[in-house]
Amino acid sequence: MSIAIIRIKEGPCPEGAQCISVGSISPRTNISIPEGDYLVVMSPAVARAVDLEAVRGRFRCVICVGPATASAVGGCVVPREYSSYGVARLIGELAPGRVVVLRSSAGNDVLRRLLPDVVEVSVYDIYIDGEKLRQAAEAVARSSVVVLTSATVAESIARFVDLSGKKVVAIGPVTSARLKSLGVPHVVAAESTIESAFKTAMELLG
Repeated sequence: MSIAIIRIKEGPCPEGAQCISVGSISPRTNISIPEGDYLVVMSPAVARAVDLEAVRGRFRCVICVGPATASAVGGCVVPREYSSYGVARLIGELAPGRVVVLRSSAGNDVLRRLLPDVVEVSVYDIYIDGEKLRQAAEAVARSSVVVLTSATVAESIARFVDLSGKKVVAIGPVTSARLKSLGVPHVVAAESTIESAFKTAMELLG
């Protein structure tokens, strides 16, 4: 019985899981960040792509999606739900203002749909490595439970492996939405973190 955690880049792996990276992240250059009231940092990779200390003073509040992002950025507010939906709910509880979102070029449109004044800035690109993806697909085929850590990962893996007969865990609501669109049955982790998703996978194993 095994658990495969498929993600874009390398990172800490829970003991007992097989973590497989299928791609890499490349920061963009000459990024222009407009003025705003709320600065939303969607992932730890943003902190490596942007000098946040140089721009944070221009914003009323900095919001970090999840504890890993907060650890990389420092001095930010974390929504109760670590996703775009959680950010939208948090900002809805605050004073109205312009929202500037720093994220990957593969990001979703959830915040633009849920909030009235959102500007998104792509600060890094995601690249999927074909050979790594093939290796991940082989690991998924052998695994009892599969954890998918982003909508991009879910879509990439689904092209290579039939997930319909697998126990699948989505790390959060955005990944879940992509799996639903692909017709893949799954459960959603209680929190959008690797640790929570692994715990859910362990529960599925019984």
